[in-house]
Amino acid sequence: MNGDILEVSDLTVSYGDMTVLRDVNMTVGEGGVVSVVGANGAGKTTLLKTIVGAKAPDSGSIRFKDEDAVGRKPHELIERGLTYVPERHTIFPEMTVLDNLRTALVPAENSGPDPLEEVFDLFPILDERRGQQAGTMSGGQQQMLAIAQGLVVDPDLIMLDEPTLGLAPKIIEDVRDTIEEISNEGVTVLLVDEKIQLSKEVADELYLMRKNTLQYLGSRGEFEDEYDRILQQTID
Repeated sequence: MNGDILEVSDLTVSYGDMTVLRDVNMTVGEGGVVSVVGANGAGKTTLLKTIVGAKAPDSGSIRFKDEDAVGRKPHELIERGLTYVPERHTIFPEMTVLDNLRTALVPAENSGPDPLEEVFDLFPILDERRGQQAGTMSGGQQQMLAIAQGLVVDPDLIMLDEPTLGLAPKIIEDVRDTIEEISNEGVTVLLVDEKIQLSKEVADELYLMRKNTLQYLGSRGEFEDEYDRILQQTID
């Protein structure tokens, strides 16, 4: 990986009197896959929502591409190259696959290759079904469409929140292959997922979210040998 595309420093986030994140620090290196694992309710989604500008932090800083991201609106960050694929599908079920992708294109300006065709090259199943209503596709295909919506704006960093939620094991393998292919295309990936095995397979660096704090477990060479033992002790 090259330099850091994202830096989170001393981030504290609350909902009312409840502190959800406390003094969180994280860096995401450009061009790799960084994963955050942790139990449900640990604060992983709040972290992503704060990074993307959907939740204001109490304190701390967020820098994206070496610029202050705190206070920016989500659409401003999209224009800067940061996209977020939420935990639940954000597709429009009554619209076709093609129209869903066209809708996602609205905030972006692109003078290079046709981003729709690039996405269809990455997701042949969506190309085959471009005229189909999105709501009639399988759960796995809808997840692929949600990821494609995040990619069609040609991001530098895409954040995926629980992309394997509710999917069958075979479809999870497809999601894993997709993440690897996205990374190979030069897009940085920040992955949040409870599927620990998925993170182990695709992540270059790994963090553990536990009790509102974030612990750095190391780069691939550092966390692989100790991975199972560390997570058995700390993820519960």
